[in-house]
Amino acid sequence: MGKAFEISVWKPHPGKRADFMKNWAEVAAIFKDAGVSDIKVLEGVAGKDVGNIVVIQTFKNLTDNGKVNDAIGDNAKMKAWMKRHAKDNFAALVSHDLYAEA
Repeated sequence: MGKAFEISVWKPHPGKRADFMKNWAEVAAIFKDAGVSDIKVLEGVAGKDVGNIVVIQTFKNLTDNGKVNDAIGDNAKMKAWMKRHAKDNFAALVSHDLYAEA
């Protein structure tokens, strides 16, 4: 079984890009501690995602993806982050998909 990839595309609200990036860095650290193998953050510079932020989370496989996703809701650091940022609105989620190596 090959690697799995969660790919999320975010559209930062006007004037909120830096806030989004700072907060995503905090969330990424929590996800990495929870078992995500690697996280890449890309900036759309051409095509349909110009100005959007693309986040690619890499997992060992689909089973690992499921384990991390099942556990993240009970993660104390994630719960604390969600409580602190419950009213934040830095970006709109454009898409969120799961892929596996073919």
